[in-house]
Amino acid sequence: MVRNGSRTSRGGPPRGWTPIAIHADTPAHKAGVSALKNLQGDTLGEAMPIVTSIQPFTMWRNLGFAGLCLVFALWGWYDYSVKIPTLERDSGAYEDAKKVVADLTTAAEARPLSSEEVAQVEQATAVLDEIKERYGSAVPAKPAAYDRPVQLWLYIVGCGVLGVPMFVWPVIRTLRKPYRMDDDGTLHTPHGTYRPEQIVDIDMSRWCSTTGDRRSTWTAKAALADGRKVLLDDHDHRNMHLIIGRLAHRFHPETWTPQAKRVEAAASPAPAAADPPPTV
Repeated sequence: MVRNGSRTSRGGPPRGWTPIAIHADTPAHKAGVSALKNLQGDTLGEAMPIVTSIQPFTMWRNLGFAGLCLVFALWGWYDYSVKIPTLERDSGAYEDAKKVVADLTTAAEARPLSSEEVAQVEQATAVLDEIKERYGSAVPAKPAAYDRPVQLWLYIVGCGVLGVPMFVWPVIRTLRKPYRMDDDGTLHTPHGTYRPEQIVDIDMSRWCSTTGDRRSTWTAKAALADGRKVLLDDHDHRNMHLIIGRLAHRFHPETWTPQAKRVEAAASPAPAAADPPPTV
C-alpha cells in the first residue's frame, strides 16, 4: 500500500491509503518473497547458535519405564524380604501344628492324654485357628525353592539395580551434554568439537527416508575430513534437525533447506493473485 494522507478512525482502511495489487510474477513480489525467506532463515537459526535438548517424548518414555522398573523392584523387595519369609514361616508352623493335633488325636483314642499333651493340642489348635483367620479358607503353601532367587535377581537386581539407571542415565547424559553449533559453524558434540573446515559433507541418505529401518530415518551423519562420521540423531535430541539442516543447506543448498526439508517439498507454489475487478 502507498500512503497519500493521514490516518482515519478505526473500522476501515485509513483515509488516503490506496491499495496496489502486486502480481506474483512482478519484481516487487519476487523481492518480497526473497526477503521473507531470508528473514525466516535467520529467525530459525541460520545465523544463530543452535543448542539441542532432549526430546519430550524420549524423556517421558524413559522416565516412565524407569518408574515401572522401580515399582517392580519394590514389589520384588517386598516379596523377597516380607511376603515369602512370612509364607515360609506360616506354612511351616501350620504343618507342624496340624501334625501335633493329628498325632495326639490318634493317641487319645488309645489312652488318656496327659496334661502336657492336652496343652500341646490346645496350643497347636490356636496356631491353626490364627493362621486360618489370616489366610481365610486358603491353606498357606510353602513357597518354591526358586521364588526368592527370582525376586532377587529378576526384580531387585534386574529391574531396580540395572533397569532404573539404564533408563534414567540417558536422560541425564542428554541434558548435561547437548549438541551445539555456533554461528560460525563449529559443531560441539559430547565426543568432540569440530571446526567448519573439518566438516566436509553430510550424509543425508537415511534422513526422512521412506524405506529401511524407521529409527534411522531420524538420523544424518556429518562427514569429517579424516574419514570419520558424526551421528546426528533428531529422535532423541530436540532441535537436532536445525543442525542437520544447516549442514545440509551448506553442502547441498539445491536439495535441502536450513530446516532439513527437501527443497521440492518445502517450496509449495503460491496461488496466483486474482486480478482486481475492472473499474467503471
